[in-house]
Amino acid sequence: MSAQEKVVSFSKEAFAKTSPKRQDKILTEAIKAFAEHGFAGTNINDIARDAGVSIGAMYSYFSSKEDLFLTIVSQQFGLLQQILDSIDIEQDFFDSLTQLFELTRANALKHAHLSQIYLDITSQSMAPMAQKLSGQFEDPVVSFLLSLIEKARKSGSIRPDVNGNVLAFCIDNLLTMFQFSFSSSYYQARMQLYIGDNIADDALIPAMLKIIKNQL
Repeated sequence: MSAQEKVVSFSKEAFAKTSPKRQDKILTEAIKAFAEHGFAGTNINDIARDAGVSIGAMYSYFSSKEDLFLTIVSQQFGLLQQILDSIDIEQDFFDSLTQLFELTRANALKHAHLSQIYLDITSQSMAPMAQKLSGQFEDPVVSFLLSLIEKARKSGSIRPDVNGNVLAFCIDNLLTMFQFSFSSSYYQARMQLYIGDNIADDALIPAMLKIIKNQL
């Protein structure tokens, strides 16, 4: 099953039938609005206006602002799945982790607005909607990391006594904060506060992986 097939759809059938150009315009304007103003501060009428469609057409595509928002968040899942699918799991464990961090950074830089929306949905105020998508986002990463860790344990790349679940949780936490450090102004400033100019961008990931490797 492809990444696209795994994405949960929250749009109506009419949206799938409209032209790809119109779909792209609507989603592009929605991504920009939700990233800049958050869910509460975004008005679906403004998105329709900026996308050049009537509000009636917008509601023929999406039942609510919430469904439009969830459609946007599901796009982030598709990108996440593409990252996981592109990692070479046959290489050394730490090379796979390096590739994972590199792809995560590239994705955050290329799709900063989507990353900002993901950050928004992790807040407590968005809990009802987050519950609809948490499994969709987290399950593939959990499965991927646990599988990678088990393979590394069998190959001797990491110690056999390492708790795989705890290690996967720690790596995922690092990835999440790492992603936000390249898409959120707050987390960019936070990263700068901690490491300043002491580590160049191309040396940051190797430095992080060295710390992880020394503990395993």
